[in-house]
Parts: sequence; C-alpha cells; structure tokens
Amino acid sequence: IGTPEERASKELGDDPDALEKMLHLGTNVPQFASADANLSAEYKAMVNFTNRRAVLLDNIKTCREQLKMALVKEEKEVLQSTLEMELRALEQLNADQQHLEDSMHGEQEEAEAEDEKV
Repeated sequence: IGTPEERASKELGDDPDALEKMLHLGTNVPQFASADANLSAEYKAMVNFTNRRAVLLDNIKTCREQLKMALVKEEKEVLQSTLEMELRALEQLNADQQHLEDSMHGEQEEAEAEDEKV
C-alpha cells in the first residue's frame, strides 16, 4: 500500500504490462431504475389489493366447488365455515381499500387547498 512512487522505490512498483491488460472501471456506471421506482404509492397499494382479491376470489370459487361435491354433513359444515371466512376476508379487504382511497383523496384535497392559499 502506498503511492505508486513509494511502491516503486521498494521494488514493488506496478507492472506496466499488467496495467495495460487490466480492465479499468469508471465510477460513472449507468444504472437503470426498476419500474417500481416510478410507480406511485397509490398504484402499488391498488395492485396489492387486486392481488389479494384475486387470491380470495379463487379460494371462494374452490370452496363453492368443493361444497357442491361434499358428501358428508361434517365436510359440508367445514366447507361452509371456510366459505364464510373467505367472504368476511373479502369484505374486510374491500373496507380496507375504501379506507385507503378515502384517506388518499383527503390528503390530495388538503394539498390542493394548500396550493390555492399560496
């Protein structure tokens, strides 16, 4: 370690042939931003709700299909209970999304009102 001159004085200098063969890396490396960097928080939240809703609807569909094929009373009761839980989860998801949308619109209206004051 040291400056090139110090290393050369100790006969540990840089090999000029090796320096020519080296790949010199610059510090300015272009980086491409991922698509996520440009997505708004509102859009990300909506996609999350959409994905969760798709899973719940698929579960509901599966429960209904299994309920039609159930032969034993206990099996029907379990499937009916599962279906009710999935429906409650869907209702809660819809309420959560509505709450988020209401709060986002409230923040947007407050920002617009603040801009009008200026």
